[in-house]
Amino acid sequence: MQALQYAQNVADLFALPEGYLRVKQLMDSDTASLDEVAEVILLDPVLTSKLLKLANSAIYNLPYQVESVSKALLVLGKTQVYNLVLSIGIASACSKVDTAAIDLERFWEQSVNAALIAQFLAQCCGLKPSDRFYVAGLLHNIGEMVVLHHNSQQANQCQNYTADELPWQIQQQVLGFTYARCGAELLHLWQLPDSIVEPIALQHSTSFSQQNKAQLIVYLAARLALTNQHPELYTSKQLVDPFVLELLELSQPDIIRAIDFCNTEGLFILSVLNPRISTIY
Repeated sequence: MQALQYAQNVADLFALPEGYLRVKQLMDSDTASLDEVAEVILLDPVLTSKLLKLANSAIYNLPYQVESVSKALLVLGKTQVYNLVLSIGIASACSKVDTAAIDLERFWEQSVNAALIAQFLAQCCGLKPSDRFYVAGLLHNIGEMVVLHHNSQQANQCQNYTADELPWQIQQQVLGFTYARCGAELLHLWQLPDSIVEPIALQHSTSFSQQNKAQLIVYLAARLALTNQHPELYTSKQLVDPFVLELLELSQPDIIRAIDFCNTEGLFILSVLNPRISTIY
């Protein structure tokens, strides 16, 4: 079975809630007002509380408290709010899957770390809007959830990576495709923009080009998140081609700061997107 068939078979289960789709529809419209968008968000109290929690996090480093959805839309902008809403919707969609066969904490930590690293590096590179890199990082491994729901035994097998055998190599052996490819197929079905989907699909490609900086950022974020999660197995020198840093004009101090940023903010984001992981906040 191909990656597209896996994605098609779970598309209904993984459909974003209606409220999230309505927000997307309004934000894609040239005529919808911010008040209309705020009204839809306010219909979902869970979405509202999580959105405000994220808007007030250190990620955005605002000098004041964001106390209303309308204010969040004004200060963050429609694009940023949509990306936050999408992130929360994705966490909601994933909550429908029986995750007993995998290490759920590992999945969310890796996803959130990649999101934060991708956003930080995009800002370092002056790529705008940097929030789309947060979403791409968050979704870079969503294919694991697709496979998990379709065949939990295969998903469990794919966790057995080692220092000598990388996760995407195991996935290719077990499935015949990677989580990156499978996830990209699902995201196409969700009608997410190509600017998010294509870098995810190409995250394991080693055909590097300065013209495709989004792919380079997601490539780098996925590998740094993996090394940050498994320092006993991997190092950045082992997984990251130095040519990528050269193309992005990034230095080792930039990489260290990106990892420090994800370590500082990651637990907070995990507590918002998936409260089962952490109860610290």
